[in-house]
Amino acid sequence: MRPERAYIQVDEWNDRIDFTFNPDKLSLIMANNWSQQPAQGRRLPRIGFGGGKPTILKVTLVFDGTEVFKDVREETDKLVKLMKIGQHRNEAFKAGKAGKGGKGGAPPKNPRKRPPTCTFVWGKILTFEAALTSLNLDYVLFASQDGTPLRANAVCTFTQMVEEDEFLSQNPTSGGRTGERVHWLGPRETLDQVAYEAFGSTGLWRGLAAFNDIDDPLRIRAGDQLLLPPSPDDLKAFS
Repeated sequence: MRPERAYIQVDEWNDRIDFTFNPDKLSLIMANNWSQQPAQGRRLPRIGFGGGKPTILKVTLVFDGTEVFKDVREETDKLVKLMKIGQHRNEAFKAGKAGKGGKGGAPPKNPRKRPPTCTFVWGKILTFEAALTSLNLDYVLFASQDGTPLRANAVCTFTQMVEEDEFLSQNPTSGGRTGERVHWLGPRETLDQVAYEAFGSTGLWRGLAAFNDIDDPLRIRAGDQLLLPPSPDDLKAFS
């Protein structure tokens, strides 16, 4: 039986990043915030729990094109792209629409731009939805004729974006049991932005609000979690 191949899924591009070999090690780094308050007359301070921190996944990926004389930049450039701020802007805002309360308005001065998020998938071992927050890319072998890079090592640091009990148990393209996805709101991000980027229509913002039991779209904040259905048809019943 062939071993399960690890890969990185990027839903925003509808694409994936494949590497030549499975990693030989996965490092998961977990940490919590504990505050220390000096206590007079005591050697040890009082310690209070201040909340958790996102899990960090560190992994080294190997890209090798020596057997087929393939330029490894076809895949490594995708990693580099994960570190770059997205160039797309929400077309809905160019048209002068605002999502809060569904009322029209002038486009914001600073439309949201951010790097894409991704999901590291390796069979039943791990499904880790995250942002690539650090990349150290080394090209270590080149073609003698023209210098084409044929082998590269990429040391990647991924930062968790979804709670452990919300990690998908299947490949992200299948969306888990129901095909639903989790989206974390960014700064100044509104429901019609999310509806447009996820489903191509700002008009589905009301259905998205109802799907998530949001009574007042003006009260949503950065960091809030939205559940996205697998299809826009699932929102039309709520619109």
